[in-house]
Amino acid sequence: MALFHCPRTAAIMIACYQLLPTSYLLALAPTAVTTAETELAAHLSHACLSGKPAVWIDCRLLETVSPTAAWLLWACQQRLHRRKARLVLCQVSGAVKRTLRHTLASTGAHLMMVPTLDDAAALE
Repeated sequence: MALFHCPRTAAIMIACYQLLPTSYLLALAPTAVTTAETELAAHLSHACLSGKPAVWIDCRLLETVSPTAAWLLWACQQRLHRRKARLVLCQVSGAVKRTLRHTLASTGAHLMMVPTLDDAAALE
């Protein structure tokens, strides 16, 4: 289990990760334990290198996300896009959506968000 720290917000833990037939799934959850955000970067990098056409990030348990985490997700999306793969955020709360949109507004890009994991699977 890997953890990363979100400054000015609750800490987030990688609750689980799983290699699925057509995607790589990371589930995120809040936790009281904190370590460096480099752990999130490492998990996203591993997901990008998995060779899967999609990386799904299950956000259903998150109430907040740091700007640093938002930039890490955006960088992962860019990396995946270059190899014709996609990043899909699933079950994102309104507060997390607002933080992501506000943080990434200067890029002109948006992270793909869907209501459920079933919706992410339907994109395949």
